[in-house]
Amino acid sequence: MAICINCDNPAQPDADYCAPCEEKMFKKIGGWLYLPALGLLATLVINAWSAFYALKMLLDNYAWFSGEVRGVLITELLLFSGLFLLALYVSSLFIRKKRQLPRFYIGMLLYGLAVLCADLWLGYHYLDMPLSYENVAPLGRTLISLFIWIPYFIVSVRVKRTFVN
Repeated sequence: MAICINCDNPAQPDADYCAPCEEKMFKKIGGWLYLPALGLLATLVINAWSAFYALKMLLDNYAWFSGEVRGVLITELLLFSGLFLLALYVSSLFIRKKRQLPRFYIGMLLYGLAVLCADLWLGYHYLDMPLSYENVAPLGRTLISLFIWIPYFIVSVRVKRTFVN
């Protein structure tokens, strides 16, 4: 029989902890969940900056931009602001360890992919930006992130035991 690595009591079958220690360990954020927490923080910062930058460009150069460029900037401002607000809500679910977090986190990831695709399409279609490696590489990174975190939030035992409120 295995011994709990925390208190030297008999451990649960196929586990490193006894029942009381396991319950205590899964109550807090730990393991791989630190990476989504950092991702949420990065999403908040990046989208706040992107929305601010789009607003600044729009206000500083409104008279100089054509209608298409204004439309692209207004659309980007709305999309980045929406993603910022969604990330803020998902962060509150994460901090409060709410049961709804996995669904909203996956929705935020998918919305982020949609924003990135819309941004690429708008730039290509209206601003004549080429679809070069520099412009498309974030899409590849986002897809890799989706392929990692969506299954993790669906299958992970730690997620199921941590977000229970």
